[in-house]
Amino acid sequence: MTVADRVAPDEAHGLQPQPTSVEERLDARHVAERVGTLLSEIRGIADPRLSERTEDLVSLLMQFYGAGLRRILETADDAGLLDGRLLDDLVKDELVSSLLVIHDLHPLDLPTRVQEALDRVRPYLGSHGGDVEIVGIEGDVVRVRMEGSCSSCPSSEVTLNYAIEKAILDAAPEIARIEAEGVEAAPTAQLIQLESRRGSNGAGAGVGAPPGPTLMDWLSLESAAPTAMIPLVGAELGGTRLVLCRSGDDLYAYRDLCPNCRSSLESGRLTDAILSCRTCGHSFDIRLAGRSVGDGALHLEPLPLLVEAGTVRIAVPIPLPAVGSA
Repeated sequence: MTVADRVAPDEAHGLQPQPTSVEERLDARHVAERVGTLLSEIRGIADPRLSERTEDLVSLLMQFYGAGLRRILETADDAGLLDGRLLDDLVKDELVSSLLVIHDLHPLDLPTRVQEALDRVRPYLGSHGGDVEIVGIEGDVVRVRMEGSCSSCPSSEVTLNYAIEKAILDAAPEIARIEAEGVEAAPTAQLIQLESRRGSNGAGAGVGAPPGPTLMDWLSLESAAPTAMIPLVGAELGGTRLVLCRSGDDLYAYRDLCPNCRSSLESGRLTDAILSCRTCGHSFDIRLAGRSVGDGALHLEPLPLLVEAGTVRIAVPIPLPAVGSA
């Protein structure tokens, strides 16, 4: 047995292994990006004829599985099994929905899927006094208009990039970019870099967010959420300390850091929608994306929060890999 036989195939051919869980990345966008990366690496190290054969192989497999998926759906439809709950469950499943989109088998057209995606995040936006509407869909670009508080709050870019963008791209993975009208950027707000989207040719991701030190990922909250009796709780998610707040029926998540004195807010006081720092006494309105009460220059850093099927999911920063390591 040679050394090449004992190492991973990628290492034996000069490719860097990817330490990511396949199950965690099985959606149309991540798979397409990974396939594109692998094909680019093969082109860089292999004979052009081998590169062409590799691309032919990927295309053939896509056609084969697409034809099989179409046959399964046609057979189920002919047997009268594809109506009602079964079809709804298939469409709601993110992985299956992505496959249906890729092979042009999804029963809902693109505008309908985008509209339903916005309907799912509208309660979150409404809890911050804002809303969003579709302006238009042109090719693989969706244009939306932010309304209400979301159009002028210091964290509107974060709200857009991680709540609205996630919902749209989960429902419509063929979309490459989302553009927003009526968003007032805040020069003091932290800007987060988004992953490049399939079809964007690397020419930007999200809505005008310049490169930054982190990416964001949606993680499920494992600890108890705030209740009417205990409306303020601290938690740690993905290495980020945050505070969860409840005001009425609405939940909010913020980074656990007072922008005035840099103290933890976990031991603060929450009265209705006003969160006060116990150390310096500064107060913030959690319903208005953490705006300061009496000092517009200060604001909390909100983390987008969605409740899906009873599970609380929050977008938190994750480290970027070092350049050249992936």
